[in-house]
Amino acid sequence: MPDARKTAVIFGGAGFIGHHLASYLLESGYHVVVADLNSRGQENIQFYKCDVRKEIKLKFDQVPDLVFLLSAVHRSPGHHADEYYETNVAGATNVANWCNAVGACKIVFTSSIAVYGPDSESKNEFSPLTPVHAYGKSKMLSENILKSWQHEDPNVRALVVCRPAVIFGAGEGGNFTRLAKALKYRLFFYPGGPTTVKSCGYIKDLVRSLVFVADRADNTEITYNFCYPESYTIGQICDTFHSVAGYAKPISLPIATAGNLLTHFPGPLSTLGARVLKLVRATNITPAVLIEMDFAWEWDLKSALTDWKANSEKSGFFA
Repeated sequence: MPDARKTAVIFGGAGFIGHHLASYLLESGYHVVVADLNSRGQENIQFYKCDVRKEIKLKFDQVPDLVFLLSAVHRSPGHHADEYYETNVAGATNVANWCNAVGACKIVFTSSIAVYGPDSESKNEFSPLTPVHAYGKSKMLSENILKSWQHEDPNVRALVVCRPAVIFGAGEGGNFTRLAKALKYRLFFYPGGPTTVKSCGYIKDLVRSLVFVADRADNTEITYNFCYPESYTIGQICDTFHSVAGYAKPISLPIATAGNLLTHFPGPLSTLGARVLKLVRATNITPAVLIEMDFAWEWDLKSALTDWKANSEKSGFFA
């Protein structure tokens, strides 16, 4: 007998976002299938080993109601240019082809604010796309592939494109985790001053937004930014870490100059320099579409960090 529950397939479901999304979908009553190269061994979740860089041959008894494409090479800098295209662009193509084969009609894709390029001016969903690095370019190409898929049968197919800013929460292991550790051991200094805007959002609100928008996307395409509606600065973020975890407040140092110098060296030093410059650069994103859709954020920055701290399973708070 077919499962009466809705089915959601998550390509890349073993990653940071995918793990939280799978849990949220389970709680919402979905039958959840994770298709990834790795498994987290989550209970009540069906797992298939899958490489989106290759033709996808998964078969199910039911047509999936929702297909999430999270699989990506995303750490930037840190990879050769061809790696971004090989996984991100080929993945979009192969998932679209698989949806055609099985009759799935709704795709939710996590893109990136990198499609806007490294510009400190405020960006909304209608801002021009001017990516300069391979990661952002590969995400823009992936968006176009999936939009073409939706446009081929616009009366039936639906596409949601989410462009997340910096996302933090349990298991992230990225920007906020590195910042927390640097603050904890007094190793962080403001590279460009405390007023640099760093658009960000909590993982629990992100996965809620993915389902929220998907529920409203029938026979259409919706592209939206995800971050807090408030424009938090790096100073406010550090002050909140201080309030929640007691970490020392940093001081400002002109380390952007050092970052510029390091980028001229080959190998790891160049990557380190690029990461320093990334800290200096503002990411000023507005989630205009979510605001227009009356999406309700459940967590602000302080309550999110407090929740992360309260639910951390490992020592050190940010794990």
